[in-house]
Amino acid sequence: MAIFYLLTIFAALPIIAYILGQKTSNKGTVFGISSLVLIFCVTIFVSKFALVGTVQKQLINNKIFDEINIDSPISEEYLKKIEDILNESEIQNWLIALISKSIDLKKLSSAESLIIFSERFFTSSKEKIIFYELYTALRDEKFPEFKNSSFSIDKESIFPCEISSGKINIFVMNGPEIPIAKKDFENIDDLELTNIDSVIPGFDLASAYLNNETLEISIEIICLKKQLQFYFENLIVLDIKRASSSYKINLNEWLKQS
Repeated sequence: MAIFYLLTIFAALPIIAYILGQKTSNKGTVFGISSLVLIFCVTIFVSKFALVGTVQKQLINNKIFDEINIDSPISEEYLKKIEDILNESEIQNWLIALISKSIDLKKLSSAESLIIFSERFFTSSKEKIIFYELYTALRDEKFPEFKNSSFSIDKESIFPCEISSGKINIFVMNGPEIPIAKKDFENIDDLELTNIDSVIPGFDLASAYLNNETLEISIEIICLKKQLQFYFENLIVLDIKRASSSYKINLNEWLKQS
C-alpha cells in the first residue's frame, strides 16, 4: 500500500511541475481533472472502499461455488487465494459460510476439503468449538444413521437402594480424560445419554460407534436413605453396526464407597 502511495506522488510530479510553470495555461482545469483522477485511483485500489479487492473476492467466491455445485474438492489454487486476499477474520467467516452452505446442499466432498483446510484457522478455545460444530454437522450428514446415537442403562437394572441423585460418565478406553458423554440424574428412568450430552462437539457417542471403541462406564449414586454412596464401573464393547446400545447392571456389580 505504501508503494502505491509513493507511485501516486511520483505520478503527480509532472502535473505539479506543469501547474508551477510560469508559461502554462489552464492550470485550474488541469489541476482539477488530475486531482480527480488520482483520488479515484487511490479509492479504487487502496481505500477501505477499494473496488478492486471487492471484485477479487467476488470472483474467487464465484469460482469456489462453481466447484461446490459439482461437489468437487476445492482446488488448492482457490484456497490459496482465500489466504492471499482475506484477513484472518474474513477467512473464518468465509469458511464457516462455505462449509455450512456445502453441507446444506449435501456437497460433502467440497465440505470435507474445506474442513481439512480450515482447521488451522480456528485456534482459540471458542474458535475450536465452532470448528468442531462444523465437523459434527458434516459427519452427521455423511453418517445420518449415527446422528442420534445413544447409550442407556437398561430399566431392568437392579440398584442397591432408592436413588437421591447420581452422575454417569462415559469415556473412551485409552482415550483422553474427557468424557464423550456425561449426565447428572435423579431418576433411573433418565439414564439415557445421546450426542448432545458430550462435552466437546464431535467427540461424542457417534464418534465412538463409528470407530468401534470400547467404552468405560462410570456411575456414582447417592441413596435417598442414610446418604450411602455406591459406584459402578465397567467396560462396554460397541458394535459398529449399531448406533445405540444399553447395559443391564446386576446388583452384585455395585460397590459401596468407603
